[in-house]
Amino acid sequence: MQDKIKIKGAREHNLKNVDLELPRNKMIVFTGLSGSGKSSLAFDTIFAEGQRRYVESLSAYARQFLGGMQKPDVDEIEGLSPAISIDQKAHTANPRSTVATITEVYDYLRVLYARIGQPYCPLCETKIEKMTIDEMFEQIRKHAGKKKGELIILSPVVRGRKGEYYQMLYDLYNSGFLEVRVDGKIKSLKNRITLSKNKKHTIEVVVDRIDGTEKDRLSEAIETAVDLSDGLCTVIYADKTENIYSTEYSCPKDGFSFPEIEPRLFSFNSPYGYCDYCTGLGTKTLFSEDDCPKCDGKRLNKNSLSVKIGGKNIWEVTDLTIGDALYFFLQLDEKLSDTEKEISGPALKEIENRLSFLMDVGLHYITINRKAGTLSGGEAQRIRLASQVGQKLVGALYVLDEPTIGLHQKDNDQLVSTLRNLCDAGNTIIVVEHDEDTIMASDWVVDIGPGAGEHGGKITFSGERQELLEAKSTQAKKSLTGKYLRRELKIDLPEKRRKVDKYSPKIKIKKASEHNLKDINVEIPLRRFVCLTGVSGSGKSTLMNKILYRTVSNRLNHTKKHVGKHASITGTDYIDKIIRIDQRAIGRSPRSNPATYTGTWGPIRELFAATAEARMKAFKVGRFSFNRPG
Repeated sequence: MQDKIKIKGAREHNLKNVDLELPRNKMIVFTGLSGSGKSSLAFDTIFAEGQRRYVESLSAYARQFLGGMQKPDVDEIEGLSPAISIDQKAHTANPRSTVATITEVYDYLRVLYARIGQPYCPLCETKIEKMTIDEMFEQIRKHAGKKKGELIILSPVVRGRKGEYYQMLYDLYNSGFLEVRVDGKIKSLKNRITLSKNKKHTIEVVVDRIDGTEKDRLSEAIETAVDLSDGLCTVIYADKTENIYSTEYSCPKDGFSFPEIEPRLFSFNSPYGYCDYCTGLGTKTLFSEDDCPKCDGKRLNKNSLSVKIGGKNIWEVTDLTIGDALYFFLQLDEKLSDTEKEISGPALKEIENRLSFLMDVGLHYITINRKAGTLSGGEAQRIRLASQVGQKLVGALYVLDEPTIGLHQKDNDQLVSTLRNLCDAGNTIIVVEHDEDTIMASDWVVDIGPGAGEHGGKITFSGERQELLEAKSTQAKKSLTGKYLRRELKIDLPEKRRKVDKYSPKIKIKKASEHNLKDINVEIPLRRFVCLTGVSGSGKSTLMNKILYRTVSNRLNHTKKHVGKHASITGTDYIDKIIRIDQRAIGRSPRSNPATYTGTWGPIRELFAATAEARMKAFKVGRFSFNRPG
């Protein structure tokens, strides 16, 4: 295998026919001015070609689902590995997606709860134990009472599975059964029953229709139902109420039984697990921020929330921060029996590993059930980075876009350590970055410039970090980044700052207590450049976005956005407009560009429409739009 990646004639975007050699299995930092061509080289050339070659190696059948990938404008790239991009773009707008689902922690949690979870009755909160057939018989007799009426005994042989089940229905008829209930409707087995093989079905055999006073027939029917369905028996009483009984788990007080405790019971994407009011969204409606009135935002139904491990149900565990959740599972190891440890070992190990990786990239403060859409670009990128570390791939090429953005200097060391571990495992890491700590931790530095746009696109330095710091070569001496790292150039602090005194107008926030804020009082001076800083997860975004921004926005725009908890806010009367600039992408369509977004394109169209030639041809402003034909 080659020990270098060789790039010849890269001309993507503003790149000026770039030739470059990069060492493999090293941590490489691409740096330079904004717009100099770093992303064009890292993402649009190196990553794009690595991805294209990998896709081209797949079968024709697989490629038809991935679509064609255009070759970047480059003459040749040698020594390239399959490439993985970890950027800051929002990759999902799915309201069901959470930190737990992205990192696959939730998948292992579902397995864990299905295997060693202890069910409790959702009605009386009594610990549920296994039920014998005799206990089942007594519960049914007690519920039926002395009322006259028919009991229908059913055996659930298929629960939420796809298929036609023609042969099974035929065999049931030959065994002497006359009726089945399919998806809630009673049907005769004498008539052919046609089912869609692509839809999920629930099939229950009607074992017997009897009077509640017929003890022998009832006992026999229960045994038959339990044998057919591996422990389940459904009873429809005379008053049309319906109960499911199980030889596995059943409440001794009120007879409530869990039909099956399996991973799908804990999925908020499955009808077996989600709350039937919000269908797993956790909110009243798709675009609402108000919690579902039935599940209180927990997404799951009562059955799912009644299974516990270590005294917590699955929602309570996911509502913990990553740091607290890791502590919970480490403590859980000491509480489990030897049998439970053997059963849960692999799942627990995967959960602990993934939570540890998330801790390593500085995300200890995020709750596991946090929605993916609420993450900042930097947080989303670090979560994907943690997921990749967990995959333990070797020989891959990772391309990252400013992973330290939004990260406090205190947390930088952990992130850099994670990148180094990924590199030491036998991978090549390319990081587009301006952060000094990351540059200093790299093996190789590529400085692109010297300017931005047309004035960039050239390699001003490529070599080992130490060579750049010691200015050993002519390239290193001329490198703009090198001059700042060597402190030959520096950004001077302002000599004078505008004063803030007791007479300066201020916004005053009192007793802010949303999320982790501890009843804090804050004064923010107006008409000043104010910086709100602190370690990751300290509450900066909560204070500014959920309390200050939403309060002012609601007043100015007459909206009713949910505002974070606080006692009062004063001083907002001085504000007549509020603008929030975040990390979300500004373009909503592939036709969007800087001119259309800023409103510049409108006057340009008007200018062209006002020319003599346009008037002569009767061209209106719409003629100069690329959103309509013509």
